[in-house]
Amino acid sequence: MRRWILVGSAAIGLLVVVCTGWLGWRVWTVASELDALVPLAGQARTALENGDGAAFAPVAEALAEGAARASSATADPVWRAAEALPGVGENLVAARVVADELERVAAAAPGLVGFAESMGHREPGTLLDTAALAADAPMIEESARSLAAAHRAVHGLATDSLLSPVEKGVGRMRDVLDTLLPLSETAAGAARVLPSALGGNGERTILLMVQNPAELRTGGGISGTFVELRAEAGRLSLTGQSDSSAFARRDTPLVDVPTATTALFGDGVARYVQNASMTPDFALSGELASSWWTGLTGRRPDMVIAVDPYVLQALLTVTGPVVLESGESLDAANVLDALLVQPYVSMSSDEQTELFSSAVEAVFSRVAEGSIDAVALVRAVEQTAVDGRISVWSRHTDEQEVLEASPIGGPMARQDTAGRGAFAVYFNDATGGKLAGFLDVAIDAQRVECRSDGLTDIAVTVTMGSHAPLDVGSLPVSVTGGGLFGVGVGDIGTNVTVAAPVGSFVGAVQVKGEPYPATTAIDAGRAASTARVNLSPGEVNELKFHFLVDGDDAESITVLHTPLMNPAVITVGGACSAEPTP
Repeated sequence: MRRWILVGSAAIGLLVVVCTGWLGWRVWTVASELDALVPLAGQARTALENGDGAAFAPVAEALAEGAARASSATADPVWRAAEALPGVGENLVAARVVADELERVAAAAPGLVGFAESMGHREPGTLLDTAALAADAPMIEESARSLAAAHRAVHGLATDSLLSPVEKGVGRMRDVLDTLLPLSETAAGAARVLPSALGGNGERTILLMVQNPAELRTGGGISGTFVELRAEAGRLSLTGQSDSSAFARRDTPLVDVPTATTALFGDGVARYVQNASMTPDFALSGELASSWWTGLTGRRPDMVIAVDPYVLQALLTVTGPVVLESGESLDAANVLDALLVQPYVSMSSDEQTELFSSAVEAVFSRVAEGSIDAVALVRAVEQTAVDGRISVWSRHTDEQEVLEASPIGGPMARQDTAGRGAFAVYFNDATGGKLAGFLDVAIDAQRVECRSDGLTDIAVTVTMGSHAPLDVGSLPVSVTGGGLFGVGVGDIGTNVTVAAPVGSFVGAVQVKGEPYPATTAIDAGRAASTARVNLSPGEVNELKFHFLVDGDDAESITVLHTPLMNPAVITVGGACSAEPTP
């Protein structure tokens, strides 16, 4: 009997050795493939961004073959059985998931290539081939869905107990997906919207609403210049232009405005065309701009696109310099100074308006020529879109559904897509001037108290300072506001609104450490507070907004804000104590 026990033990031992050796070989195979594949995925992204089908083809083929080998190796029964072993199992699971999702990435790549090729190949004088992009739309959207599934799977892996090489591989895969997923989502949205928006199914009218961030509004700045474009079969032509002086202020709102919007942002949202983007709901901004334009011209826009000079700067990096009627040359290096700084020192209000309108017309006329590569244009404005400087609304329901579910759907849509723990801080100028270039902003969001009812007290502190020179009051009234709106000449008056995540509750507001009677409201399900601050040259002020937020949302705090002329400093932190406060 003892002999058979020894033989059996030896056989089991041999089996363990064989399985261990087999598993080790499989692990080595998978590790080698993944080491080679992750860089390939990065090369694939670069080729896609450049619209370079020739460079992409061999990379895609190598990616697909390597991913298939890695995925096949992890599908081995021995591998799957070993995933249940303590200490090593979680590493094997992670390696398998990464291998499987790399295979999914490889399968999704052709859809993205189709998008790049559709955007890159077009007839002379057109921005893109609307028919080709419409035909590729189903494949492009399927690619986006596949990459979203891969993103969820890889980001769902727990990495705390992984071995260093495995953890590194998961991290690199996450980086790849973090860059590919936004690209695929942009491609899918563009494939659904652009063919019809650019006149693939008949002529369309697009209204550009150019904002001036020197005088802040929630969405970026006052709406000062309007340009009408006609789109037909991928071709754009400029058909009309006007500025804010052409629209008379109204005694009653142009369209119905929600009570919460009026409470937080005032009753001028729909009475002055300059305030079209004062609301975070760009669907309302689009309706307002469309109604203003229809009343002026009799033509109803199909789409409204809000941009600012920072978008013009991005476009100029692709179009090259443009020459205005005055003979002045604008390029990416001088456009911000030429439009947002120098005019307020040396020009009258009418001259400033003329310069702004001329610059917008020159840049978009160059874009409308259709001589610029569409992929290059999209890449150029990508960061300005991330920063909230591009917002789009369509009066066509199917297109609007895509837009309002994306960051370019406006401030509220941007907050929605940023995650459950996203806060938004909005700035609206109360000076009636152009002093935002002197405004410095820092925003800090901290967890300050955890409660037994599952809510967390979040404090959002907005620190604002003015670096305006002491003699700023000597500048023209168009810059300082001239004290006409109750703000001292040279001071910066700003209404600051903080919108919390959906389902949150408003808490106390303090200005300079003292309680402040802020205006509060629930706007589209979001608790929000508005407080006013005035800054003299050299002054710094602090506003602190408290909100009660669901504990789960408080674990993923992010902060968005109105696009500013000077970069804002953002910090997020704080941790709940071990013992919740009753």
